Amino acid sequence: MALLLALRELRDQELLILSAAHVDHGLRPDSLEDAAFVKGLCERWHIPCTVDHLALEKAGENEARNARYDALLMRCREAGVQALALAHHCQDQAETLLLHLFRGSGSAGMAGMEEWALRLAAGAEMHLWRPLLHADPLLLRRVLEKEKISWREDSTNAEEKYLRNYLRHTVLPAVRERIPEADSAMSRAAKIFRDEEDFLQQEAKKWLEQNACIKPPCRFVLTKPFEHMHPALKRHVIRIACPVSLEYAKTEALLALQKGDTLNLAKGWRALRGEKRLHFLSPELEKLTLGTLEEMPYGGKTGDGIRTQAFPKAALQGCQLRTRRPGDSIYPLGAKGEKSLQDYLVDKKIDRPFRDHLPLLCQGSRVIWAIGVGPGEEARVRPQETDAVLLRYEGILPGEMPGNEE
Repeated sequence: MALLLALRELRDQELLILSAAHVDHGLRPDSLEDAAFVKGLCERWHIPCTVDHLALEKAGENEARNARYDALLMRCREAGVQALALAHHCQDQAETLLLHLFRGSGSAGMAGMEEWALRLAAGAEMHLWRPLLHADPLLLRRVLEKEKISWREDSTNAEEKYLRNYLRHTVLPAVRERIPEADSAMSRAAKIFRDEEDFLQQEAKKWLEQNACIKPPCRFVLTKPFEHMHPALKRHVIRIACPVSLEYAKTEALLALQKGDTLNLAKGWRALRGEKRLHFLSPELEKLTLGTLEEMPYGGKTGDGIRTQAFPKAALQGCQLRTRRPGDSIYPLGAKGEKSLQDYLVDKKIDRPFRDHLPLLCQGSRVIWAIGVGPGEEARVRPQETDAVLLRYEGILPGEMPGNEE
């Protein structure tokens, strides 16, 4: 009610366009009265108002909160608004910090709520605005009493079976009795944690740009530079790089992975510690888009075998560019004989997650060039060869880091 009063003042000064949205979870017998109260007040104050009835029955706090945000953010999208204003105050912030502390949160959790934040709504971002975050709720009540404006109290707020209510009614009053400035001190602490979290996030993103690929289909982190990082930065790097959210135990398990180890993650994802990389493997089949081969004049240089390679023109008849198939083989240039492509890639220490994405130049089931790895015997250009060409591959190769900007 205090938030609505303040925003109405701004609306009357033509500083913003205001509408209201109320969500009835359907969890209390008196919730319909709350909805009617809000609707009636908004009509008197000429504020457009929507009411959503969710009927969640026996939902827990988190489920109810998520359903409420989904409903509110959907209303925001429908109305085309720029921000959703929320009435969290300094005591809410103190409760949030303690809840996160008791759950073992790091700097992200201990940063608490922000005055301005972004939240996803049906795939789109919406601004959350908490203009009262540093306000004392006792002061807000005095303002409402002075203005003779009544409000509703959620009857479940008195039930100490909920941990937040226990902190609100038992723990924090006892703390404030001994430390009157506790709320403001915790608010300062949250700001410090938020600044430190922002710094670590920025440093982690800078590091990932140089030492990782977090785009599909080859998501990985280089392990050698990773090993020498501070543990605090390691946790931030791994949580940004991982495509699914990580709790503390999974984060520590990832950091402890040894070469050859795998770890199951959420939503079917897996992590694999390879020779030089920590890979994140999708449960879905993903393909790296094949590039193209550009034919250039042969000037006597055979190429590096990675992106450029010379071939006798006759060796390219009937060739196609593709990824590997069962039964593929290669006769490596300079080797004593043919071997399976699988054995060749293992011998070359090509990471397992990369093998299905390698571009291959093939004649049937014979690979004449494993692009990014090496050529086959078909690439031998003899001194008397006059009809040769140099091929150059244009495209991304598995293991490259083409930049991680969104």
